[in-house]
Amino acid sequence: MKKNILNHKLLILVNIVFVVAVSVVEALQAILFKTIVDTATGTLSYNIATLAVYSILFLLSVFIFETSSKVSSAALNKAVMIDYKQSIIESFIGSDSQKRVTSSELISLLNNDIKVIEDNYLKSIISIFKDVLLFIVSLFLLLRINIYLTLVIIAFGWIPVVIPQLFIKKNQALKGKYLEDLERFVNRIKEIAQGFEVIKGFNIEEKVCTVTLKDNSDAEISKFKSDAFDGFQGAISIVSGFAIFFMNLLISGYFVMKGNITVGSMIAAVQLMNYIVNPLISISMYVTKIKSVDKVIEKIQEKLINNNIQDVMQGNKEFKLKNIISIEGLTYSYEDQKDVISNISMKLEKGKKYAIVGESGCGKTTLLKILMNQITDYQGEIIFDDENIRSFDPKSYYKKVTLIQQNVFMFRDTLKNNICLYNDCTEEQLNKALKQSGLTKTVSMHQEGLDTIVGEGGVELSGGELKRVAIARALIRESEILLVDEATSALDKVMASEIESTLINLDATILAITHQLDENILSKYNEILVMKDGKIIESGNLEKLIENKGYFYYMFSIGNNNSAMELQNIH
Repeated sequence: MKKNILNHKLLILVNIVFVVAVSVVEALQAILFKTIVDTATGTLSYNIATLAVYSILFLLSVFIFETSSKVSSAALNKAVMIDYKQSIIESFIGSDSQKRVTSSELISLLNNDIKVIEDNYLKSIISIFKDVLLFIVSLFLLLRINIYLTLVIIAFGWIPVVIPQLFIKKNQALKGKYLEDLERFVNRIKEIAQGFEVIKGFNIEEKVCTVTLKDNSDAEISKFKSDAFDGFQGAISIVSGFAIFFMNLLISGYFVMKGNITVGSMIAAVQLMNYIVNPLISISMYVTKIKSVDKVIEKIQEKLINNNIQDVMQGNKEFKLKNIISIEGLTYSYEDQKDVISNISMKLEKGKKYAIVGESGCGKTTLLKILMNQITDYQGEIIFDDENIRSFDPKSYYKKVTLIQQNVFMFRDTLKNNICLYNDCTEEQLNKALKQSGLTKTVSMHQEGLDTIVGEGGVELSGGELKRVAIARALIRESEILLVDEATSALDKVMASEIESTLINLDATILAITHQLDENILSKYNEILVMKDGKIIESGNLEKLIENKGYFYYMFSIGNNNSAMELQNIH
């Protein structure tokens, strides 16, 4: 957070200038009061016209400097918050997929936590600086009026600042509890929105409402406790501030009765004491607010900003694949559990098509994530020709290697932008991608064509059309390697066959997870890799695997007989 603030040194300097001006002008109000009162009591001899001019100039100065200070403060706040939010978003996008915060957590961070930081940290820092300057200027002017009043402030002015600091840890704990409960409530609301059909279909509205009411109540109760404790701290600061104020008021009244100072000086002293005591109270409250969000900032640092992905690829070499991808001794487990991938070694030739088959949970998707560098803490090596994956520049690698996932995400934007993904592409490239992916018919079906708005709230594409969009994205990028994670899941047999045929006919190295054990499709793959319990237990073309009559043969036979239940009894 401090780094984000220091990135805007010019705005900081502008804020300092106007804060100094505002502090000086506000403190000079006491001198103006003194001048007017002492003139009225005969101690000074200004005329009314002069005093009126002074008053108008004072009001004009207050208006100019206050406005400028507020605008510059808002400008700094805007710039810092843009930077800070952007750093969170960029950290989320660049984070390790295995450690990434959920979408609900991200929304909660950006909507709730950031608001708390903005209100209690950034604005407090600016306010503290103003109050400190106002305190210094007022103390200096009070010293010019009476040294004894100044000594009283110096002797007792620390009380409103120190007392609330005794409750900082309690305040931090209460605010932390509130943010935890609020995040839980936000997550619950997201679940309700996403699971609406399940809630209605299973008639569990009442139970869901009961659980949501508890989360809602917990969040509001935590907020109440935090706000109430803030009020308690504020009351202590105000009472201690009033005590100092009345003490100085009595002392200044005593000096007036003794003839040591004028009535105007007494009024000026009282006003200056306001500008001394009130900033002390405010500073105490602002310091407490800043301290209270330390844990919030730490949470964001730990969850996102300090958890940026450390790419397995740290080199700067341009990615190229000439002949062979070698995977040697590849092993991976989630958080020291049983190996999901266990000692896999194999070679993939450039331009060939490979299918991965196996039961759910055997490690197929994990293997693709490792090859896509979404999982980095694996054991073993991945070699492209003679170069380790770690030697490549990540951007160069991702430009040539594309992962087509089961669920194809669509931005709320035009069909063209969803295919090109906001990158520049020529009309020739786009038309070629549309033709090869089979999207030409889809585009022609809509009046707006490529300008058709899709995504949430837009035109809804079918499952097959979404898969073709994913393929078109890879074609636009001219990807040399396609990692396909069940691109035909949730599609009917005819559509699945069309999609897989489209993929197989692409000019690229294909490694595709498939659940379509269709002879016409599988026969087109150069090699089929059969996985079980994290290992590749068989490999070969369709004809060879059927001849072997191993695990794949039984799986293939059962799949084609639509009797998947029997698979559980095999081996």
